[in-house]
Amino acid sequence: MGYVRRNTRAARRRLMLGRRTTNARADVLPRRVRALLAQPLDPDLISEREARDGRMLQYIEGWAAINQANRIFGHEGWGAEVVGEVGYRPMALDDSRSDARLAVGMYTAAVRVSVRGCSARSDVGCAFVREETPEAHEAAYKGAVTDALKRALRHFGDQFGNSLYDRRNGFDPALSKPAAPASPARLEAMRRKVLELSGRLGVEEARARSWIQKRYGQPFDALGEQELADAVRSLAERLNQRNGVSAARQGVRRRAA
Repeated sequence: MGYVRRNTRAARRRLMLGRRTTNARADVLPRRVRALLAQPLDPDLISEREARDGRMLQYIEGWAAINQANRIFGHEGWGAEVVGEVGYRPMALDDSRSDARLAVGMYTAAVRVSVRGCSARSDVGCAFVREETPEAHEAAYKGAVTDALKRALRHFGDQFGNSLYDRRNGFDPALSKPAAPASPARLEAMRRKVLELSGRLGVEEARARSWIQKRYGQPFDALGEQELADAVRSLAERLNQRNGVSAARQGVRRRAA
């Protein structure tokens, strides 16, 4: 009887050890995936936009992050899900210098990314609603989910743009001094940038000036630095979005060929 019990206990220990070993081996990314994650980020995947304070911000678009995940983990090797409900909070966010309305609300979302071979990664994202229109709410809703997805993927390293957010490599708002008023030359350069981006979007100067006056409540030539920076940011985001869609379509055509 004692012999049978000892054998049974030994068998259970071997079974439990086998399960732990199996789980440990399963919780390891394949060598090919680890090698791809260790590579530097392709510069062609980096987009830029000008911040409201004139700084150029580097980031990767949502479509680029998804393509990276498909390339590195495989189409069936990863997945993402929204955790809980997408939240919304009304707000009245105004520019402190011009009193221009910057946002009327904000969406927040949490996304969990699961990858075969390792534990899940989660993070949160947000997006602002800039005006009370159905299109603006739809864009912000999707933007919050996309932002959370990109932030969750950043936990896997530089292939998803994590190093682009390292403040040691650039501007740190906590260490900055108040910016000096923009010079007339800088304001003129920013106006040219607005018209240049509008032209790249296929918008004629007259239409661009009309859009500016409607958006900010004053003529284009009377805009200050903050309004011009906001206009540049808005137009750059639209251009990046259009270029991202075009790049994704080209990638599909290349794969089909």
